[in-house]
Amino acid sequence: MSDHVKVPKAEKFDLKKAASLQSLFKGAAGVGIVGSLIIFLCNYKLGAHAWLFGFMYFFTVLIGCFFWNCLHHATDSEWSVLVRRQIENLASLLRYIGAFFIPLALIILFGAGLLYEWMTPKAETDSIMHGTKAGYLNIAFFWVRAVLFFVVLAWLSTSLRQRSMAQDKDGKGRHTVMMRRFSIAGIPALALSLTFAGIDWLQTLNHHWYSTMWGVYLFAGALGASMALIIIVCKWLQGHGYLKPVTEEHYHIMGKFLLAFTIFWAYIGFSQYMLITYANIDEETIYFRLRNTGTWHWLSTLLVFGRFFGVFVFLLFQGVKKSKKIVYCSIWILLMQFLDLFIIVFPELHPDGVKFWDVVASVFPWLAIAGCLGILFLKHLGQGVTFPTKDPRLADSLKYSN
Repeated sequence: MSDHVKVPKAEKFDLKKAASLQSLFKGAAGVGIVGSLIIFLCNYKLGAHAWLFGFMYFFTVLIGCFFWNCLHHATDSEWSVLVRRQIENLASLLRYIGAFFIPLALIILFGAGLLYEWMTPKAETDSIMHGTKAGYLNIAFFWVRAVLFFVVLAWLSTSLRQRSMAQDKDGKGRHTVMMRRFSIAGIPALALSLTFAGIDWLQTLNHHWYSTMWGVYLFAGALGASMALIIIVCKWLQGHGYLKPVTEEHYHIMGKFLLAFTIFWAYIGFSQYMLITYANIDEETIYFRLRNTGTWHWLSTLLVFGRFFGVFVFLLFQGVKKSKKIVYCSIWILLMQFLDLFIIVFPELHPDGVKFWDVVASVFPWLAIAGCLGILFLKHLGQGVTFPTKDPRLADSLKYSN
């Protein structure tokens, strides 16, 4: 490590500074859980779709954080060392995400028809189920895949964080080597998990629909939303006196990634739409026909303009990426991720148009899961220092400049 760079002292987060936020998370979790139960008891099908929506929102965002952690080690990045611990804290929440799948598992076990028609006896007469999808869409294989997703993602994300925290204590370089190996394995693992989980839990809401770009589309949205969350967390910590070594140069490069995946999301979204509509095959166009009908059309239009045009112009400016304005762009992107998944899930429930109760119902599971994960994140935050103190690339991160 360079002698010309003064290494800052390790800083441990004082949980007392987050007492009000912790109370807010607990309140959100309580309201969300009670509200979700009421919605489900009043309308089973609406409650099932709402919980699926809330679960997939946080699953995609956390798997995006895991990608950024893997990318850091796989590419031997220097700039991200100072913010890596917060990426690790977020990504390692994947070990808890399976717990929020339990309500969905119970819904599927005792009322599969509420979400997935292909699991019902009705599907036995479906030509699709006796054709190309028969080998993939069977219930036993569905559960095997689900368990595999959670086990692999939880193990890899937790292992990376544990290795990183162990290096804070002994400073041994072997941890860096092992984290790189875990990350190189982690990137294809998360890509396959997100792709097939997206097919299993979202695309098969209408099992007749085909799209070979579905996994990439979800990946693009997840990476943009996760980087937005990372920026917000880092800015929040700086507002409480932590992460002082993180400079506007670090936010500048995070803003570049935010811009890159804003463009990538639009590119993949347009490519999927263009190729499907051009081919004009019923099993493919059914997805967009539904979402271009009635009030769903207006929400789809809002998504296109809000998720791309709404932030693209602002993120082009270096001053925005280096200032507090990047937080507002990040919040907006997280809201657009909310809208994106809302448009994916709820039209399958109400194809004739969006209903007021769809919007209300979607908020409660989101609050329940956000509150619980927020509490767990603060727990992670208090367990170690706020940035890696003995990483061999720390000095380069401290003096990083675009």
